Amino acid sequence: FGSSHRIRLKSSAASSCHLGFKMARQLRVAAALFACASAETFFLQPLEEKAGAQELALVLIQGASCPNDGYKPLAEAIQKASPYKLWVGVPEFAADTPQPLQYGFAFDGIVKKMKEAGMKAERTVIAAHSLGAVMSQIFLTSLGKGKADGLVLMGATVLRSNRNSADLPPTLTLDGDLDGLLHVTRQAEAYFHQVEKAGGPKAALDRPVVLLEGLNHWSFSSGDLPGNVAKHDIQAEVSMEEGHAMIARTISDFMGAKFGDAEEKKNAQAALATAVEKTGELLKPVMEAMHMEGYRYFNPPCQSDYPTNPTCQYPKYPDKSLIPGSKAGPPNPMPPADCTCGSEWVATVGAHTMAGLEGTAAATATLIDKDAFQDVSDVRPFHLPHIFEPMPGTACEDPATCKINMTTVTMPIYDIRDKLDTGLYPVTASEYRTKFKSREAIQQQAGLKDVNFTETDKFNTDTCRSINQKAYEWALSKASPKALARFQKHGQPFVFVEDLKSGIGPTGPTWIHDELKFEPTEDKKSVKVQSHYFTTGNKKMGDVSFFETVGYHYCKLLSPARAMEWIYVDGLKEFYGIKPESSNSELIV
Repeated sequence: FGSSHRIRLKSSAASSCHLGFKMARQLRVAAALFACASAETFFLQPLEEKAGAQELALVLIQGASCPNDGYKPLAEAIQKASPYKLWVGVPEFAADTPQPLQYGFAFDGIVKKMKEAGMKAERTVIAAHSLGAVMSQIFLTSLGKGKADGLVLMGATVLRSNRNSADLPPTLTLDGDLDGLLHVTRQAEAYFHQVEKAGGPKAALDRPVVLLEGLNHWSFSSGDLPGNVAKHDIQAEVSMEEGHAMIARTISDFMGAKFGDAEEKKNAQAALATAVEKTGELLKPVMEAMHMEGYRYFNPPCQSDYPTNPTCQYPKYPDKSLIPGSKAGPPNPMPPADCTCGSEWVATVGAHTMAGLEGTAAATATLIDKDAFQDVSDVRPFHLPHIFEPMPGTACEDPATCKINMTTVTMPIYDIRDKLDTGLYPVTASEYRTKFKSREAIQQQAGLKDVNFTETDKFNTDTCRSINQKAYEWALSKASPKALARFQKHGQPFVFVEDLKSGIGPTGPTWIHDELKFEPTEDKKSVKVQSHYFTTGNKKMGDVSFFETVGYHYCKLLSPARAMEWIYVDGLKEFYGIKPESSNSELIV
């Protein structure tokens, strides 16, 4: 391969007399950090057999606590796969961790040294791993605007804050489907915005998303595992060499699609579009589950009090506030016209399971539910489930032909750590707080006789459990054959136990804050899932003031997307992770 040069770089900066004291101090700190780290900076000259080809520069940026010499095998693989005369520079950062103050010195320094060694490349691509990819986005959208002609994010993704940024150059998102430090669900989010919304694989070549099967987070490097990787990553299913070759081919296609001559560009674009299309197939079950959830970062949730999506048609109830005239104003900005009305899962499977009409005289009745995303604690106005047809106080004469129109209210809860947008933690809803009309209320208005609240709701510890069991079974049925087989062999299956009834506290039902419980068994071979529920008996078939809390059954629900995320990522980590055997890992659900 091309010759390798390890060098000590010196930084140069404008005289501090032209800068404020604070900026001058920051530059001196950065220069000192760079000087401390520069002993391990290296670059590879192009391969001799590529001498007549177009000349390009590639700067590889390390991940956090990932020694930069671990990227040399990948750098060599990229040089081998590329048809270009490719220079590869790999700067070293202090403590092997890229950070903003040092980034500009490191990037400019390695490019300068490659030029001093004879590089005449007119185009530069940055390929950055993990935290290095985050720092690269910060650099390219601030002080480094225009300094790179392309960007490759390895084991990383375009930050949500950069999703609509015009400052990033053409960007390839490249990852493995077994990355334990960046959830595949986060890459599904990237695929939705960068590919599906862009018009599909062939139209999305400015920001393509490619997942490579069998690769994990560490597949982009080599050598000893950093602690965080050892703690969180999943086992790769391809060798390091094979993984590097797959990565190198994809990066080569990306560069060819952007910088090749007419024929090279045509072939590279076709290969890249095929890789993006295969990624869509791989992500299809995951994305279907996230759509079922009403995932907040696909299309944002609607505000049913101020409707903007004409397809929702959600009837408000009671549309009254605790203090008359205190209704909250409209959101600013208003949700877009394609906002998500509510949870499709709740409106279909959840509502029908709650009704429990199977095996009754109303088994053939028609039940239509509309769900809305709202804060279940809101009192400006209240948001409560309601049966609109038959009208409150009335019931169907013939249960078999009854038509029931009702609403539910759902509040998805997300892990607060996802706001960091690292992808390390689950991105799907950790639970649904869902308010249903009770089984008693639904069955009474369906025209069934002698409905017993004690049996249907009050002491029924199976209803919420059953909905959650169905979410898990749905996810298992939709997972890809390979993902399902992997999970069945190595994963921790969910086991659903009886619902736990919530009581009344000083501020009302404790159900709101009683979380959906995930508890590993003693041998860790499975995880017990338990819902909390709260019920109230019905009265006059609901024909009372909304202040009388009658005919409700509230559940803590498992999102089908969280079940899918467990199958693909988090449920594998205990027995298929690469963490040290002595590690006491935190259960992340």
